[in-house]
Amino acid sequence: MTSKRRRSFELTIPSRIEQMEAVHDLIAEAVKAYKLNNEMAHWIELSISESMINAIQHGNKADPAKQATLRISSSGDAIEIIVEDEGCGFTLDNVADPTDKANLLKPSGRGILIIRSFMDEVDLLPREGGGCRLRMLKRLPGMDGARPK
Repeated sequence: MTSKRRRSFELTIPSRIEQMEAVHDLIAEAVKAYKLNNEMAHWIELSISESMINAIQHGNKADPAKQATLRISSSGDAIEIIVEDEGCGFTLDNVADPTDKANLLKPSGRGILIIRSFMDEVDLLPREGGGCRLRMLKRLPGMDGARPK
């Protein structure tokens, strides 16, 4: 049996929206390493961007003294993404439905919907020491378990 080697990328940033450029650079590096097709790359980038913006703006209230952390890893047949913040926390069940008529014109609130619609697994847990830990998993179609080259 062949063991799968896990390839990981990690970034911790101060909670400032200007730091999203570093996030996009890390995503691009992971997409290239995992040899994702354009469609998969687009949805991975969108899901990670939405979750990091949520961590910065909603979780950490854009407080640069607080940090947001992104970890992207793959063993070949799936990509696991972890986003952590140091905020007060929330539950996925309390997020307003952006498709509800009362919420259609609100400028925010669609990130979790986008993430849930693309990812195969989405879990939100309290982070040790405070804050939230969002775990997302996307299974890679057509992968036979072999690690991407």
